[in-house]
Amino acid sequence: MTGRMYWCMLIGCLVVGAGVVHAAGTIIKQRPPSALRQCSGDTLVLSVFAEPPIGETGLEYQWYKDGSPLTDGGRVSGSRTNTLRIADVVPTDAGLYTVVVTTIPSRATEEAQTQVDIAQAVQITQQPSAQEVCAGTQLTLSVQATGTIDGYQWYHNGSLVPGATEATYTTTAAPGDEGEWWCVIISPCGNVISERVMVRVNLPPTILEQPTGLEVCRGVTFTLQVQASGTEPLQYQWYRNGTPIAGATGPTYQDVATQTAAYAVQITNACGTAQSQSVTVRVKEPPQITQQPQGGTVAPGSRVELSVVATGEPPLSYQWYRNGVPITGATAATYVIANMSTSDEGQYFCVVTNECGSDTSQTVRLVLTGVAEQQWGAGITIYPHPVTTSALIRYWLGAGGWLRLTLLDLYGRPVTVVAESFAPAGEYSHRLDVEALGLAAGSYVIQAETAEGVVRQLMVVVR
Repeated sequence: MTGRMYWCMLIGCLVVGAGVVHAAGTIIKQRPPSALRQCSGDTLVLSVFAEPPIGETGLEYQWYKDGSPLTDGGRVSGSRTNTLRIADVVPTDAGLYTVVVTTIPSRATEEAQTQVDIAQAVQITQQPSAQEVCAGTQLTLSVQATGTIDGYQWYHNGSLVPGATEATYTTTAAPGDEGEWWCVIISPCGNVISERVMVRVNLPPTILEQPTGLEVCRGVTFTLQVQASGTEPLQYQWYRNGTPIAGATGPTYQDVATQTAAYAVQITNACGTAQSQSVTVRVKEPPQITQQPQGGTVAPGSRVELSVVATGEPPLSYQWYRNGVPITGATAATYVIANMSTSDEGQYFCVVTNECGSDTSQTVRLVLTGVAEQQWGAGITIYPHPVTTSALIRYWLGAGGWLRLTLLDLYGRPVTVVAESFAPAGEYSHRLDVEALGLAAGSYVIQAETAEGVVRQLMVVVR
């Protein structure tokens, strides 16, 4: 090996024939890029800048594609110059382009190569579609396209969605996902934007305010209600003791209290069901007298007990009456007369009361033995009793004479005169029209006066 050949191996040379002419890189001063992407329809331009080395008079150029020499004509120009142009490139123009620069006159050569890729414009073949999903379920948005694609980027309500960089974006739907979505398809030949589509995220029912339990009197109207949120329409169904209540399909349920029961409501929409807590509506009972007092004939000085037995919501209050007038202190289930005397004779009854109403016992009569009975016979009776609209007042007159029958309030003030006349002995009755008199609910007294004395009977009006 000669010294010159050894030196060429160290620094690199262009060799022509058997002689060494120039060091490599002394001809091409500026090379085209090693790789180039061009879009279909554009003009491909590849260029080199070269200078002849010292001692050379000129340069020749030849461009090749995939090893085959190019010639000018049609879309190709500059195939034997430092700049190659190919107009309106198509996919088949992709390949390895090489330029060979040759010096004149020594015929030394140097070459440069560029790998050309022809990119295709993006065409969307399937647009994303609008979605309506339930919160917590899968939301999937997808786009399909052809062409040269470098990537995807999804947007929501104008903001870039981090990580949403594929043709298909999948997430678990949440309320914040509702709104407008679209995808930008990234391409070297120009980004393409998909159609904008709406996503609606429906919410399952959520109970905001639970129904609450109640205690109500029998016959009173009660109301249960629930407050819920969720995507409309919301459907409601109330249950009593686990059984659906016909027609109870709103957020509020009303009924008349007849029995203690457990109530709940189920709320449903297209995305699910919410079940309320179970609450109890306890029905409180009004008083009901189950054992009536007993009257009769009593010996003077005897101990007498008048008693009632009643059921109903405690506490129960008792008030005994004699001849229609409340007896002071007689407020227990049993009324005791320790020493029966003529002043204790009369007609007795008891009114039992609680927060839900009252019940009046039957009227009984206490009479002393050995004492002449008044000519009133059985006294005054009222039917029906208590009175709602009208009542029939009956009495028996033992001896003929003057009679005055008056309706009094509990203060003894006259309300109306029912009857006033001279009448023979016998049984009489009079119709008292409560509604026509405009009587309010409460207690009143029917008083009969004759020459033999005065008899009174309590009358209760209810509404």
